[in-house]
Amino acid sequence: MQHRIIEMVPAESVVSVFENDTSSLMPCRGEQKKWVGAGEVELRPGLDRTEFLDDVRDSVGGRERWSATDGTDKDGDRRVVLLHEDGTQLLVSLWDGPESLRIGSFSACFDFPEYQYGEKY
Repeated sequence: MQHRIIEMVPAESVVSVFENDTSSLMPCRGEQKKWVGAGEVELRPGLDRTEFLDDVRDSVGGRERWSATDGTDKDGDRRVVLLHEDGTQLLVSLWDGPESLRIGSFSACFDFPEYQYGEKY
């Protein structure tokens, strides 16, 4: 879903794209773990932030097994919270300095008892 959201950015607005392909696992419930990822698109000025976030919310929220809600980050700025019924969550925000789209991705919790802290997957 993170890739699809990044692909929604008009090509003429994109300066650069970063997505992490590997990450250490984070604790979840009990012994379970979750994968944490991130994507970022540095943007040229001019992207209509409200329209873009509305499009993300409406596009993903309209998919089977997904819900989408508007929320705010710690600074009170708008972000779209996407939640799959399996527990996968994405947080989609537009930031200043430099202007960018940022996506925080969190997988559903899963069993992985042999995980050693610091290993990346």
